[in-house]
Amino acid sequence: MGKRVLISGLGLMGGSLAMALKRLAPELELYGYDLPQVMDEALRRGIIQQKLPNWPDSAREMDIVFLATPLRILKQHLKELNGVVGKKTIVTDMGSTKTELEELVKKLGFSGTFIGGHPMTGAEKSGLQAANPLLYENAVYILTGVDDQNRTQVNRQLLPLLNQLKARVLLLNAKEHDAILAVISHLPQLLAIDLVNLVGQKQKDELPYFELAAGGFRDLTRIASSSYHIWQDIIASNRDNIRGVLKDFIEILQGNMEGLDDLSSDFSRANTLHARVPRAGKGFLTPLVDVMVYVTDEMGVIAKIANALAEHEIDIRDMELLKIREKEGGVFRLSFGNTHQAATAVRVLNEIGYQASIKE
Repeated sequence: MGKRVLISGLGLMGGSLAMALKRLAPELELYGYDLPQVMDEALRRGIIQQKLPNWPDSAREMDIVFLATPLRILKQHLKELNGVVGKKTIVTDMGSTKTELEELVKKLGFSGTFIGGHPMTGAEKSGLQAANPLLYENAVYILTGVDDQNRTQVNRQLLPLLNQLKARVLLLNAKEHDAILAVISHLPQLLAIDLVNLVGQKQKDELPYFELAAGGFRDLTRIASSSYHIWQDIIASNRDNIRGVLKDFIEILQGNMEGLDDLSSDFSRANTLHARVPRAGKGFLTPLVDVMVYVTDEMGVIAKIANALAEHEIDIRDMELLKIREKEGGVFRLSFGNTHQAATAVRVLNEIGYQASIKE
């Protein structure tokens, strides 16, 4: 595992990573690089151990360099690191698009070992003040560019760190990543903005649009408050894929308009597809194993379950209340890191009176 780790960019993503590594991997030498005032704050708060003395020269001594900056700065960092770091150093980004970076690395003949990275997590607020040491726990963490030449190095240096974060690693190639993200991330961002702006246009009628826009509308448009400073680079670097899915979506909307009299098939298909959202899938190196627990409506049930599992040193990686009926009870989904832990959890929970089983 890499012992000397540098994080460039100590905002939400980089700051959260530093906090998590400081807590979960205290044996690391953890360096940070950012604006002087940001580095000073991170050092004062104990988020990093040391400020990087000289950029980029001091990076040559690092085992892993995380680039947690906006895309335009990230590209500049790669150019500056080229010729400074060697193949023993893994340089990995945390950006939202991958093909453009992969092409840049190839064009540069990059001197280090570059691995694309994209943790699928975040928060509405940004900056070091918003950093959270639990941000990466259970988050899907996509890696691109892993091949036969670097796989052993990635397995030795990078994966152990990501496993300590309790992230769920998924391997993709860069083009697959960008095509998928255009649909599940970049298009929804544009739709959220457009929906809010549509309501803003209607608000001129002096009717209470925003006053009534709660519940589902608020949840659907939560990401509309995202910063264009961040999204400008993302959209520019994945423009062709985004343009393609916008055309696809416009066709769907046109079909909605023409078929308003009967959208039953659309609703039915969406209900079926939404139920397929997976807990684990092909490509995950550390899939979670789900246990379903049926409980009665009683005080302290969560604490009772958690304490029983903690006594057996079983780590609950995720928990979700699926169904509940007042005075009857409900169903919890508990997720564990492997089948052995899940099976042990089932045994423990059955012993204290709960009906539990591994989800098939």
